[in-house]
Amino acid sequence: MPYFQIEDFRSGMDTRRMPVLSVPGSLLNLVNGHINRGGEIEKRLAFVNQAAFPANTFGLAAVGGTLYTFGSVASVTIPAGAPSNLIYQQLVSPTGAALAKILHVSAFSGLPYVIAQFDDGAIYHFYNGTRHTEFVEARARASFTITGGTVGGTSATASFTVTGGINSTGDRMTSIRAGTYAILTQAVQHDGSNTSTAARIAAAINSFVGNPDFTAAAVGAVVTITAVTPGTKFNGLALVANVTGSFTIGSVNNFASGVDNAITNLVVDGIKIIGAQIDHTGDNATTAAAIAAAINDYSSSPDYRAMAVGNKVNVIIQLAGAGNNGKTLVISKTGNVTTNVASVALANGANLTASPAGSETYLPGEYGKPAKSKVYTTSGSLVHFSGIEAPLESNESVKGAGFINLSTNAEGSERLTSIANYQSNLAFFSERTVQIWFVDVAASGNQQLQVLNNTGAIAPRSVQEIGDSDVFYLSESGIRSIRARDASNAAFATDIGNPIDPMVLADVNADRLTARESRAVLEPRDGRYLLAMGNKVYVFSYFPASHVSAWSLYDPGFAVTDWAIIGRKLYCRGADNNLYLLGGENGRTYDNTEVEAFIPYVSAGKPATLKMFQGIDMACEGEWKVEIATDVTDQTKLQEIARIAENTFGVGNVAFQAYSTHIAFRLTSLNDGYAKIGSLLVHYDPPRDGEAG
Repeated sequence: MPYFQIEDFRSGMDTRRMPVLSVPGSLLNLVNGHINRGGEIEKRLAFVNQAAFPANTFGLAAVGGTLYTFGSVASVTIPAGAPSNLIYQQLVSPTGAALAKILHVSAFSGLPYVIAQFDDGAIYHFYNGTRHTEFVEARARASFTITGGTVGGTSATASFTVTGGINSTGDRMTSIRAGTYAILTQAVQHDGSNTSTAARIAAAINSFVGNPDFTAAAVGAVVTITAVTPGTKFNGLALVANVTGSFTIGSVNNFASGVDNAITNLVVDGIKIIGAQIDHTGDNATTAAAIAAAINDYSSSPDYRAMAVGNKVNVIIQLAGAGNNGKTLVISKTGNVTTNVASVALANGANLTASPAGSETYLPGEYGKPAKSKVYTTSGSLVHFSGIEAPLESNESVKGAGFINLSTNAEGSERLTSIANYQSNLAFFSERTVQIWFVDVAASGNQQLQVLNNTGAIAPRSVQEIGDSDVFYLSESGIRSIRARDASNAAFATDIGNPIDPMVLADVNADRLTARESRAVLEPRDGRYLLAMGNKVYVFSYFPASHVSAWSLYDPGFAVTDWAIIGRKLYCRGADNNLYLLGGENGRTYDNTEVEAFIPYVSAGKPATLKMFQGIDMACEGEWKVEIATDVTDQTKLQEIARIAENTFGVGNVAFQAYSTHIAFRLTSLNDGYAKIGSLLVHYDPPRDGEAG
C-alpha cells in the first residue's frame, strides 16, 4: 500500500495560501505549541500563577537580578508566594497625581530607569525612584469623562401614504427599496381600502428578511419603515416604491433621523484632533480608551496625544508653552452619549527654560535605552542623551549630554516610538522610518549611517533585539526585522512575519489600541521571540542549523502586559494583575492546556487524483485526538478517527477509510503533561482500473 509522510513541521504556521494549496509540513494553525529544534510540534510550558500583585501597582521589570513593580502610594505589602526578589518602588509626581501606567523600563548601571505616566496624563522620568527634574511636563492638557451611553443609536425611518387603488390584480405594489437595499420583493395587491392595504404592506415587509433588514408599521394609510440597524448609515437613502395600475402613493419621505451614539468630533482651538467619530462601545471605559487611541492615531498641527484612565480621557498638546493654556477643547456628541463637560480649557502648560546654561529643561518622552554610558530617550522628533554615567543629567553643559532632532535628518521621524541596539549602533524608530546612527561617547561623534523608509514600529515595546545583528518589531505591514543585507552590513527590513501577516494584520486592524500595546521578549531558554498582543502571544522559533523558521501561537488565558527575565526564568504580568512564571520554578511544568495543530490539505503530490485513504501512523508523545477533513471546500467538517498515545510505527497503523483527493488533519492534545508530534504518515490506495483518477 502506498503512503506519504509529513516528516516534520519546520515551516510552522503559514496563513498566506488557501488550505488546499499549502506546502506539506506547514500548519494552518498551531495554538499552545511551538516547533522545537527537531522540527517537531511541542506543547508549551505552563504559565504558573505565582501571586497576585498588590493593589495600586503597575508594571513589571527585571533589573540586576531583582523584579520591580511600581506605584505612587507610599508602600504596599508584597503577598506571600511572590518571589523573594520582587520589590516595590514608589514613583511620585510633583503634582501629587496617581501613577496610571509604566511606559518603559530599562536598566542603567544595575538600577531601573523608568518612564511613567500619571492619571493627569503627565509623563516623568525616574532613575531608581528619583525624578529627573530636567525633564519637565510643560505641555498644556485637559480632561473629560464619558459618563453615559450605549451601543447603537436611533434607527433611520422613511414613510409613504397609500393614496389610491382598487381591488384588482393590476393594482399592486411590486417592490420597495432603500437606495439599492431590498425592503420588499413580494407584490402586494390593493384590496380596495387604503388603510387595510397599508397594513398588508407593513406585514409583508416584516415577513421579508433582507440584508440589511427593515421593519414596518402602518397607522391608517401611512406606512413607516424603520432600519433594524441603528445609526446614520441609512440617512439620505431614497425610498423607492414601485406600483402598477391605478395604485398610487403620496407623501414619500426618504430615510432620515438615524442617529449614532457617538463622540462625533473633538476640536481644540478650531483644530480637529480625531479623524472619524467614535461610537460608544457600551462601556464608558472602553469608549474612553477608543477615543484616546483615535487621538493618538490622528496627526494634526499642532499634534495632540491622549491617555485614558478608566472613563476619563486626558488630552495633551505636544508642544510646551504657557501660551497653549486657555485653548478650548470642544466635545461634540450625538445620541445618548454623555460627558461631564461640553468643553474644557487646556491648562498647566509652562515655558521650558532655555537659559542660563545648565538650567535648561526639556519635554519628557516615552521610551529610553542605555548605550555607551548614557541614557538615550525619545521626545517627539528629538533624541535626548544624558551625560556620561549621569542618567539624571541631560543639559548640554554636562559632559556628553545633548539631543538630536531626527526630523531634520529624515522625513517621517516627527514622532519617534522606540530605540534598539543594532550592530554597535542605535536604531531609532518612528512609525514610518528607521534611522540608524553611530553614537559616540563624545556627542560630536554622532553620525547618521542609514535611513530605512516606509517601515517602522507602531508598537514601541514590540521592538526586540535578537543578538547584535537583528531587530524584530511590529509594523503597519506585519512583523518585520532589520538585518544586514550583505558583507557591507547595510541594513534592510525583512518580512520575517510574512507567513502569519494575514492573521497579524487582521488583529492590528481590528484593535489598533491593543496592537500598539504589544509587548515582546526573547525567551531565555530557546531564544524564541514572543510578541504578546491582547490575549494572544505570537511565537517565532528560529533554529537555522536545523532549518527551523516557524511561527505559532500561545493562548495563556490572559493578556500579557509585561515581561521580565531573571536568569533562565521568564516572568510576566497579566492584565488580571497576577504574576506568572513560564514553566514554574523547575522550568519543566506543564498543565492541561490543549495544543491544537491543524495540518492543511495534503494530496500525496497528486491533487487531481481521487484516493482511498486507509490509515495513519504517527510518532508522538502524550495522547492526541486525531480528526480528518476531506471536503476541500470546508475544513471545518471534521470527523474523529482515532486517539493515539504512542508511536504507531512498527505496531500497525491506525485504520480508517475516507475517499477524496485531499485530506487534512486536526490534532489536539488530551493529556496534562508534556506532549509532542514528530511526524505523520498517511496510507492510501490509489484508484483502481476504471475509477476516476
